[in-house]
Amino acid sequence: MKEFVLSNHESVRVDRFTIDKLGVSGQELMRKAGGFVSLKSKKILKDVPNSRVDIFCGIGNNGGDGFVAAGDLFDWGANVFCWLLGDDKKIKGDAVFFYRQCIEKGIPIRKITTEKDISELDELSETELIIDAIFGTGFTGTIPEIISKVILKINESNQPVLSVDIPSGVNGDTGQIGNCAVKADWTVTMGFLKRGLLFYPGKRNAGEVFVVDLNYPKKSFEILPNETFLISKNQVKNSLPVIPENTFKHRQGKALIIAGSPGMTGAATLAGIAALRGGAGLVVVAVPESLNPIMEVKLTEAMTIPVPESISHTFNIGSLDSLKTRIEWSDVVAFGPGVSVHPEVIKFGKKLLLSVKKPMIVDADGLHIFKDNLDQIREFGDLILTPHHGEFSMMTGIPVQEITERAIDVAREFAMKYSCTLVLKGAPTVIANSDGAVAINPTGNAALATGGTGDVLTGLVAAFRAQGIPSFDASVTAVTIHGAAGDLGKIRYGIRSFIASDLFEFIPKVLIKLERPSE
Repeated sequence: MKEFVLSNHESVRVDRFTIDKLGVSGQELMRKAGGFVSLKSKKILKDVPNSRVDIFCGIGNNGGDGFVAAGDLFDWGANVFCWLLGDDKKIKGDAVFFYRQCIEKGIPIRKITTEKDISELDELSETELIIDAIFGTGFTGTIPEIISKVILKINESNQPVLSVDIPSGVNGDTGQIGNCAVKADWTVTMGFLKRGLLFYPGKRNAGEVFVVDLNYPKKSFEILPNETFLISKNQVKNSLPVIPENTFKHRQGKALIIAGSPGMTGAATLAGIAALRGGAGLVVVAVPESLNPIMEVKLTEAMTIPVPESISHTFNIGSLDSLKTRIEWSDVVAFGPGVSVHPEVIKFGKKLLLSVKKPMIVDADGLHIFKDNLDQIREFGDLILTPHHGEFSMMTGIPVQEITERAIDVAREFAMKYSCTLVLKGAPTVIANSDGAVAINPTGNAALATGGTGDVLTGLVAAFRAQGIPSFDASVTAVTIHGAAGDLGKIRYGIRSFIASDLFEFIPKVLIKLERPSE
């Protein structure tokens, strides 16, 4: 089963459907969830008997998981101290049962309701593990002052912290933080990933994330109108077609890359080489004719085609006639890396989009053809767009902050509305399909935040699309491999010194691990 990523609302829907319609006991789900917290705590502590564990519990289900863990750890010989943040009369649902169990076992439970109570938290210097079970995924807004001071004490304790489901204070939908949030070393999240664990700054506060299997039936997720999932290695591996022993270059895919302008031949070069490294059998890079001598030096395995240009040495309407034969020849057309935003280029790009009947990728400068012109996207049959947040804002008018906070939703809404594949580049990158599916990339790091890496991604998308992989899957595959190559590159070169062309050293190493033997 796919590793689903759920919003707060979706999490509640899945839980309620599982309990109310499928007859799974809510108390049993809480028992399992809290049991995984205690097992993870046991691994962290190594020597449980006589270890001190401080557990901070809220009055909702998150606190209930904490009470379950408290009972287990107490039974195993740990010195457990529970800190209740709220009125015990307001403890809700199944959490009441496990709260009462803790009382029956004689576990100390201290209420924190005043400033004086907070002074007792100086004892945290003596603990060996703090468990944060204050708020769950449903938390939004500002944390009350008393609880914010508790969280500050937890963060200042310099003791190991394990959060339950999501660090308290992190928005489960966006990963954003209000006035404060727990900084965890580990997070045990229940049943499925939460959005806020994958987006910064929430991802940073979560530490190492462990998803525990609560054995939700498959039917629990079938109620969701759209799928959101974390890309897996097997998914990428299965997307790559097996290469027959008797294949030949034309069968391996033909990519036409329309790129470059004065000062930006590097973008065209990076995209062309990436298409080759991604396995395209033949790659042609089309550039304004005055730039062709430069490209002949930069590219060896890729072919080049010089086309008529404007007086500014960019593409213009007159470039199109020279490209028609190659467009017909190609399996995929990519447009945009380094083409500039010269008005002649914008006119050319709009005309190009009307002329191409093949799968097409538009990236970088090429995306400017859609400013105040989004309806043209809907008219194209098979289109992949690869903007970063700033470019997507330019195209749509949506503020960058909103895009960052609602990346999954804005990507899905756009792809469905305009019937395209959208690769919304960011940390993490999300890929949305016209049917509403959204894939989230687990690979990549800050080393990729350098000029040219986006051009490499465009070339990889073109390569995989040229090999016949459907647009959504080609995009998912390219993004994942691109990020994984960046992860290997970070190990070798670090974050600061890594440059885009370093990816070419590591893309083959990633692909080798994914290749399936020919039949």
